Amino acid sequence: MVNTLTSFPDIKDHWARQFIEALATRRILNGYPNGNFRPDHSVTRAEFAAIITSTFHQVPKKREYIPFIDVPTTHWAFSAIKKSYETVFITGFPNGEFRPSNRITRADALVAIVSGLGLTNIDTDLLSLLPQIYQDAGQIPEYARITIAISTKVGLIANYPNIKLLNPTLAATRADISVFVYQTLVYLQQAEKIASNYLILPQISITPIPENTREYDIICFGDEVPGILSLVCAAREYYRRTNEYPRSLLLFKGNSQLGIGGHLVRGGLSYLDRSQIPIAIRQQYDLDTFGDSPAIYQEFLQRSGVYQIALDPKNANVALRQMLQEIRADVLSNAEIKSVIKQGNQIAVIKLNRGENYFAKYFIDCTVNAELAQFAEVRKLKGFETFGLPDAELSVTLTFQTKGLSIERLKLIELEYLQGFTNQINTQFQNLLNIAAGNNSEFADFLRKNLIDENGRFKTMYAGKDYIDVRCKALSIAYHSFRGTTLSLQKSGSILDNGNIAILADGNLSWNALLFDVNAEQAESLARTKALPTSVMLQEMQFVSQWFKNIGATEVIPARELYIRHAGNILGAVKPFRGAEMLAGGVSVAEALGTFGYHFDIRGGIEGLINRALDKSLQKPSLHLPPLFNFGIQHALIKNVPNLAVISPASGFEGYASSAGRIVEFNCGVGQGIGIAIAICLIENRLLAEIRNFEVREVLASTQRLPKIYGVSYLEQARELDVFENLIA
Repeated sequence: MVNTLTSFPDIKDHWARQFIEALATRRILNGYPNGNFRPDHSVTRAEFAAIITSTFHQVPKKREYIPFIDVPTTHWAFSAIKKSYETVFITGFPNGEFRPSNRITRADALVAIVSGLGLTNIDTDLLSLLPQIYQDAGQIPEYARITIAISTKVGLIANYPNIKLLNPTLAATRADISVFVYQTLVYLQQAEKIASNYLILPQISITPIPENTREYDIICFGDEVPGILSLVCAAREYYRRTNEYPRSLLLFKGNSQLGIGGHLVRGGLSYLDRSQIPIAIRQQYDLDTFGDSPAIYQEFLQRSGVYQIALDPKNANVALRQMLQEIRADVLSNAEIKSVIKQGNQIAVIKLNRGENYFAKYFIDCTVNAELAQFAEVRKLKGFETFGLPDAELSVTLTFQTKGLSIERLKLIELEYLQGFTNQINTQFQNLLNIAAGNNSEFADFLRKNLIDENGRFKTMYAGKDYIDVRCKALSIAYHSFRGTTLSLQKSGSILDNGNIAILADGNLSWNALLFDVNAEQAESLARTKALPTSVMLQEMQFVSQWFKNIGATEVIPARELYIRHAGNILGAVKPFRGAEMLAGGVSVAEALGTFGYHFDIRGGIEGLINRALDKSLQKPSLHLPPLFNFGIQHALIKNVPNLAVISPASGFEGYASSAGRIVEFNCGVGQGIGIAIAICLIENRLLAEIRNFEVREVLASTQRLPKIYGVSYLEQARELDVFENLIA
């Protein structure tokens, strides 16, 4: 007895549900007596004969039946097997057997459909393109290759879970046969189309592939350090398991002749933001100053000669190139995306403006604006739309190096300004301060107070071995008085902020200090145009250069590109990461791939946030404790583009999480996990979005790369921020 229902409890969330229900409605397929359909059960040759003859019962007889020695007239499927042979859907074996209990393969099922319906006159122009369409095209039996090309062209095939894996020799499931049969009815114009991400669409498959095409296993778009290190980790893990390197490509918009390494190299951001760990936690877990950093990041710093903070862009460029050479990756710069071709919901091809086409199985997007993801139709929120502020954005920086300006001289100059600006009797310095304050007495008082700490002492700069922290705005006031502009991003459009200074090996000082106010559209535009400074920015840089030369610098060298902190966040992450979650300690210890600590730094501020909070009668959270959180990879994986990872400030962050989540060290830890996940996917033919944190954690643990986990849950503050983030949007 069979079940003739058209809906079955075991297909509720099944990928082929709509196809199964459509055929059940036509009484082509039935369920089992217990009400289930068993979509993932394999299909025997006898069962397939019954399905195919029931569906295409009007196909005329084309040959006489020759009895099979293993199909007696009493066999339950005798009539169906006989008819399937007469209509040339199915043929027996040379020894006279039909083998009715054998499982039919996916390839043989398609051969049967094409043969029985006489589709052999279809143009087989896809035959040579099968390797471009299916990663496992080499497994297609020789006798089935033409049939598979025809089936692809007319749209019969669906591949689950990986659309690029045909699995031709695997036993066909009841779900597979349901889709093959239904799609045949669609081709014959006997059924309406059903949308599915797993169908091989003819319009994609028959696209001619130009000669200037290359295939890869992994493509990383963008050359920010977290993406490069993710590519390296993927290749190394794949090699560890297979003793072969995958085919890898680093593809980015910048000019490789100016260096590889995004804003740390061409953008000259030499002062590295490091993980911030409370001393009590460091003592409890026996941690170094910056905690237990991801192994790949530690290697990068070591290769680049970093002592603590200062990264020489030249050394970083060399280190990254060496790592890419070791995994035999190709590198292509000056690459502008024209479009992205998808097969189903997965990226298949990146097409460049200059005509090249690059195929891959898995993709990494490490651009600050998630540009590849946007081309793949991933929706991205503008600016700080997670706060309900789509136009607001963090400032961008044009870093620069000064030569000839010693630390000792810099300290003396700062001290002179501190003494003058705090001495209200000194009219010369007070006039300068008033210029920087925009002749606003309240702002002038605020600036004076900024120069003194709570103990009444000057906030002089602190110099470590390879870095300087400028703790007050004395130098900023001096510059803006020279420039004749107010020390305000909103009023002047740019400021020389109290800088983070990296001390390079040759004695040069690298400054992260010159900020420019931008809105969301401008940040996106800058990211799209290779992060090149505008003419207005370069003009401001000339004033900066002149001022620094006035105080002793012999040369001032601006970076080639801008440091863009943030440019919106993608939607559709497997599990978005929120600021409140960070304050609550992040992912569970059992799934954590590392721990990172950093305050919610919104340098330059989020314009409109305070006013929006007031409009909603919300009090801005205190945020006095910087989060120390465990992290995984789920916020970087995309549900609807399951072979893509976004490893950047534009990942699936919500609310304040984007301010802490934009830091390179943190993203390198995420990148290490993503790299391992991609290697797993390559070997096991899986979708990247399906990989879970614990799978990556097991690899890190087994290879002795799992760092100590020490996230802290600040529950009271997390609850406060949770309310704010939920209500502010």
